[in-house]
Amino acid sequence: MKKQNRVRAVDFARGFSVLMMIPVHVLMLFATMDTWENSITGNFVQLLERGSPIFLIVMGISFAFSRNANKNGILKKALLIIGLGYVLNFLRFIVPLLLFGGFPEAFVQASELSINNPARMLNYFLKGDMFQLVGISLFIIGLAFKFLIKNKHITLVATLVIMWLSKVVSGFQLGIPGIDYVLNLLWGNNFDVYFPLFPWLSFILIGLYLGLSYVENQDNPEKSLFRPMLILGIVFLISGKLLCDYDYQYHFGDYYHLGPGGTMGLMGILLVLFWVYYHIERLLPKDNYISKLFFYCSKNVTPFYLIQWVLIYWTLAFTNFSAYNEITVLIIILGINVGTFTVLHFVNKILASRKNRELKTVKSGI
Repeated sequence: MKKQNRVRAVDFARGFSVLMMIPVHVLMLFATMDTWENSITGNFVQLLERGSPIFLIVMGISFAFSRNANKNGILKKALLIIGLGYVLNFLRFIVPLLLFGGFPEAFVQASELSINNPARMLNYFLKGDMFQLVGISLFIIGLAFKFLIKNKHITLVATLVIMWLSKVVSGFQLGIPGIDYVLNLLWGNNFDVYFPLFPWLSFILIGLYLGLSYVENQDNPEKSLFRPMLILGIVFLISGKLLCDYDYQYHFGDYYHLGPGGTMGLMGILLVLFWVYYHIERLLPKDNYISKLFFYCSKNVTPFYLIQWVLIYWTLAFTNFSAYNEITVLIIILGINVGTFTVLHFVNKILASRKNRELKTVKSGI
């Protein structure tokens, strides 16, 4: 039962973070500045935005259960996810330009993204976002996996090294266009990349460290996973806060390109929050609808992420940018949720039908 609670808590935490994507992304694009800063919804969503990377920690924890995973399989999956990142960029940025007449004027003025600006179209197609981060992280961890799992403390050291190097290497370029693009994905300090590998890989590695701790003692997840999670969370939270108070510009900078103190502080918040999720999930009835919803979102994290972004930008093409009050934003959030779950349902139905046909074909051939 304890082991089951542990697995449920991990999916519970990831599912919650997935479900919170839509409110965060909708407010970022549709809400007025007054709605973002002064409304109840805006203030709540700003808090949610800080908690969304918790699924990176879950990704690291899940890695610990893949000790016998095939390296080639991991690398192929990594390349697939990186490719999905560019498919997503094409669907959300380029398709509205080609098929829907482009984005509203306010967005074009802010982004310079229009059919008449091929350079900006290419720039947006090449944007580094979450899929690129996850794919590159998978690729690197896949190459070093056997080394990392030999000793969980190696993973903890790697976490701290990446965290502290984030500002040292931030923005480093060689002046060679193709190579500089790759370096930008690794440690860029501009908004051509939203989630550079440095420092965000450290969130995945701390998850791997905690997952390896759990693997050592699967009979007691409270002791092997969630207690260390709470202790590390408190230590990181306090240390990060002190570092940011000492030099905010260096240690925090901006949310997407954090320094060591900001990374440590945010990681501490997420680890403590994860521990809270664990205890909330334990108190809920086993077959409650909230947990079922979170588990469904957790299971479908990749298509959910892709579908909601596409629907948001396609909706933007027919509405306006940064223009709506709290009530209108809530209606858009509801609409995007309905659309995302509807599309996801039909996608899963098509995939299940295809799988059944393949099974029937295999059986008929035996």
